[in-house]
Amino acid sequence: MEMRIVVPEAASTSTLAERLSVVVGTERISIVDDRREVGVRVEGASDRAVLRVIDTVERWLEERAAGSVELWLGEHSYRIARSAPAETWQ
Repeated sequence: MEMRIVVPEAASTSTLAERLSVVVGTERISIVDDRREVGVRVEGASDRAVLRVIDTVERWLEERAAGSVELWLGEHSYRIARSAPAETWQ
């Protein structure tokens, strides 16, 4: 299964790729700089591997203070956004 993560302009594809290579291995990571995209090859349809990739992307977003990324899982597109604390009413 192929995953693609399209990063915001201000973010660094190489930093995200390095983090993902620790999770899934360098041989499964590719970078398309002209499209600001990181590709991840997940063996089979491993839910565990997909969840590890998503967790890594979420942590990266938090640390970079980036707004969101577009994640493609096969032919389906998803938006992963950095969490923000909810405001409380007083």
